[in-house]
Amino acid sequence: LGNAGAKTVPLPPQGRLKCPRQTGASTTYWSGENAPITESNPTTGEVTLQAKKLAVLVKMPNELVRFASPAAEALVRDDMTKSLALGLDLAGLEGAGSDTRPRGILLHPNINTVTSSQAFADGDALVGTDVYRMIAAAEESNAEFEGWIMRPKTLYKLYQLRADAVAQGDKQGPFLFDLIRGLGDGTKTQLAGFPVTKSTQVSQVRAKGASTSLTYILGGMFSDVLIGMFGAIEFAATTQGDTSFANDQTWVRGILSADIALRHEAAFVLLDNLDVVNL
Repeated sequence: LGNAGAKTVPLPPQGRLKCPRQTGASTTYWSGENAPITESNPTTGEVTLQAKKLAVLVKMPNELVRFASPAAEALVRDDMTKSLALGLDLAGLEGAGSDTRPRGILLHPNINTVTSSQAFADGDALVGTDVYRMIAAAEESNAEFEGWIMRPKTLYKLYQLRADAVAQGDKQGPFLFDLIRGLGDGTKTQLAGFPVTKSTQVSQVRAKGASTSLTYILGGMFSDVLIGMFGAIEFAATTQGDTSFANDQTWVRGILSADIALRHEAAFVLLDNLDVVNL
């Protein structure tokens, strides 16, 4: 989410922060000479960020600590840091939302949803024109579309889509996206002019009908995602305790305190239940 443009805000010592947001615009009125101007008040609200704990615990054999190079412990900490970051990203996308975990963008009730132009009982097709329907849905909600989040294979499936050449449905015409492809140019991480954040955190086990291997595309104004962070990741290590002492282990714990909220739910749009395996 950070790569997509989400904003990170520090949480205060009490671990709770209320951020203002505008929920309704002011209204203009035509007025005559020497006539009073009709009063108009934009409506506002708040989104609350409450620190929630994401934790990881690793049990290392002390042989690794004693006899391996000092880089071994750093490797474990780096792995724990990456796992915590990925866990926060996953919660920001698909978290169920509760007192102990953030609510993901997909679980907010007021985001826009677009259904594939070729919907089927067991998973929907990836259709190039639906990309522009998603952009339109966000912009019709008075949001500035900023980018996409999807699995890598979804982006490359989109890049394979072609127009018809001679017969309807032959799909042998020009590519729909990234039409000019020179050798050595690499693959542009853009779609319809907007940047794409590729992430394997995006689910590929969405279910529709008999299919349980579907995925989704999420787009919108990601600067309206607020990530509240309380301090930095806390690491603590111990060799004490019945189990760790008896097994000659070092236990390392990492804790990340954070929350995620949306300023404007309708700034996001979801295209769900996509079958990119059998395209």
